[in-house]
Amino acid sequence: MQYTTFARQYGHFLTDTVRRVRLELEGPEGSYGLGLSVVSLPPEDGPLDYLSAAEKEQYFGFRYPKRRNSYLLGKLAAKMAVAGEQDDLTAIQIQHGILCQPIVAGSTRRITITHCDTLGAAVDYDPRLLAGVDMELVDEKAVEGIRRITSKREEALNGELGPELAPPVFLTLLWTAKEAMSKVIQTGFTVPTELFEIRQCTRDGQRVISLFKNFPQFKALSILRREYVYTLVLPAKAMTDSSEARLLQALQELLPD
Repeated sequence: MQYTTFARQYGHFLTDTVRRVRLELEGPEGSYGLGLSVVSLPPEDGPLDYLSAAEKEQYFGFRYPKRRNSYLLGKLAAKMAVAGEQDDLTAIQIQHGILCQPIVAGSTRRITITHCDTLGAAVDYDPRLLAGVDMELVDEKAVEGIRRITSKREEALNGELGPELAPPVFLTLLWTAKEAMSKVIQTGFTVPTELFEIRQCTRDGQRVISLFKNFPQFKALSILRREYVYTLVLPAKAMTDSSEARLLQALQELLPD
């Protein structure tokens, strides 16, 4: 179904479930398009016309609701990030590469996807870029596990943020930056986690910019919410200061509280 037809037929569904925005990043060497989407878990009786016949069959084949939900969040977020007004949603196929990285079939566009609990997010980006996104719930039960891969120097960064963040929030922030960076280089955490060490964090309210010790070419742009943290990693030279500020503002408006 064409996106415009879907929007006309299921306007209330999109209003309640999908947030998306397209923008241009201006860097010193050119401009780069991004398509950003954030989706809430659709209701059980929500439309599935954005799925192809094969995707519907796969969806209904999952035995457990949690697996069905994660599948739906990923597919909906990806299609809404990629789709233009005239695109057929059912024709947008998200496949996986040899390292399980998501690929938009038949397109030069690139995509990175994440989901947590009842939220999903995706970023469709210019093939000249490298990007990774992650979104994680703030969970006190996960603190000790995250702390085991956090250096003393990294923990000390919390004291440099002005008012310190609560430890679960700060450690989740570090985790999302590392997870997003691991998606950029397409390894996940199959390499030593020390590789993703954070060397600096700068905070402005709900916005945090983090820099990496071993990947100085990249920045992690994070938005803090009460229950989760969202982080997008991009090359630093893809953004001027003003376009970086616009991207952070767009993310803050896109992400639900």
